[in-house]
Amino acid sequence: MADIMHQEGDHKDFDAEIYVKFLIMVAKADKDNGPREFDFVKKQAKRFGINAEALWDEIDKKFSFSRLKVSRATALAVLRDCIILASLDGNFALAEKERTYTYAAKLNIPRLDVDHLEKWVMDYHDLKERWKKLLDGYLI
Repeated sequence: MADIMHQEGDHKDFDAEIYVKFLIMVAKADKDNGPREFDFVKKQAKRFGINAEALWDEIDKKFSFSRLKVSRATALAVLRDCIILASLDGNFALAEKERTYTYAAKLNIPRLDVDHLEKWVMDYHDLKERWKKLLDGYLI
């Protein structure tokens, strides 16, 4: 099931390095983020063979992606994972949602697409929970 979520690397317009740089920027932007969020970013970087530690120091809170050409595939993957990062604590708070909408606007992704991504992430989380219950022998 994990592969269902992460097939963007197969898309010809997906740029893994830009994707990881964005995730680092997002993780660093929230002072409340900690090991769980940072581990998520490192895990994603590793999936694409990118050394997150090497990029970690390069990306600071002032990192600007306005000069980067970001494909729709990369932008959607970033926004999806912004929602995942923000939801790791079980709560996609209003401030986190607004920040995600701000990123989406800068990436030229319509707000409606972000709403669809949020629903998709929540549906995916629900499916994972249902799978876990099934494995544990509980009826769904």
